[in-house]
Amino acid sequence: MGKIVRCSIVIYDDFNNVLIAQRGKVKKNAPVIWSVFGKDIKGKESGEKCITKAIDKDLKCNIFDLAPFKEYVIDEEKEESLLVYIGKIKEFITCHTEINKIKWISERDLNLYDFSNNEKEMLLDFFSSRK
Repeated sequence: MGKIVRCSIVIYDDFNNVLIAQRGKVKKNAPVIWSVFGKDIKGKESGEKCITKAIDKDLKCNIFDLAPFKEYVIDEEKEESLLVYIGKIKEFITCHTEINKIKWISERDLNLYDFSNNEKEMLLDFFSSRK
């Protein structure tokens, strides 16, 4: 695919529930947007280093069983893509101040939440891969 400019991670548990987060200020009567965890790659940073930094900042914990999952095209013209990882958390989570809420959800809960960008597609792909 193209040049990887961003990395995300689907954090899952032993029952294949995934962890999602709601960030930032929510305006009155505006939909609450949820997302998975990730960040833009800086410099010559590897994908694993990028994800490790993102999780350390957002959740202040370590990821176990980290593995590449799938690559998604972000911008076809610029040939930029997003690399998605999967992994587990086996320790206590302490959220960064910009995270309002976190929730563990299952596949059947997916339609109850509004997600940013193509993250719903990413989560559907994850759930499909677990069947």
